[in-house]
Amino acid sequence: MSEAPVVEVRNISKHFGEGPTRVDALRDVSLDVFPATVVGLRGPSGSGKSTLLNVIGCILEPSSGRLSLSGEIVYDQKWLRRDLRRLRLEKIGFIFQAHNLLPFLNAWENVAIANILAGAAPAAAKRRAEELLSYLQVDHRKDALPAQLSGGEAQRVAIARALANDPRIILADEPTAALDSQRARIVIDLLRKVAIEHRAAVIVVTHDSKIFDRFDHIFSLRDGALESDVGLAA
Repeated sequence: MSEAPVVEVRNISKHFGEGPTRVDALRDVSLDVFPATVVGLRGPSGSGKSTLLNVIGCILEPSSGRLSLSGEIVYDQKWLRRDLRRLRLEKIGFIFQAHNLLPFLNAWENVAIANILAGAAPAAAKRRAEELLSYLQVDHRKDALPAQLSGGEAQRVAIARALANDPRIILADEPTAALDSQRARIVIDLLRKVAIEHRAAVIVVTHDSKIFDRFDHIFSLRDGALESDVGLAA
């Protein structure tokens, strides 16, 4: 590809503990994720998928290696950014298996809060939230509380929240696990739309075989090591 990768992982390792109790959660992992690309991370439980996602999300500090996000080296044997919270707000959108919407806020408020935390004025944050809910075709539910939303609607609101600050990197941890096959495919197709139209890199941790054909690439992890990179045609 001619474009530079949005996410560059180079020789990342992560271990917990020392000596005989040491656990190597990631072992010398390297991968690139390019703009307008949706990739999957798969592997058995304990293979390192969520650990790798948390490292890329700057939530978990690696033990060694280098990490570059949107052209900025953010970790090289140590964090090169002092304010990791600001880095996450600027560069990364997170989507989880449980939508994690705040139960006392309605749909547009749940999206706007992410923009407000990044420093936006409330009125501008509301406009942005309403634009995103319309973009994801759930604006008719903008005044509904999370408990009043279907699973698919709640996940769309969660995607809108992840897009609030227009990040180039979207990290999704089992976003379709609670959805049936049809709704799962709709969610992944929405993420593909986001990737293409926002030139974003989308990384999805999943066990969900019914959506494997929706990925541009699938990275497989086993025992903390990268096993393979499988294209859609594979």
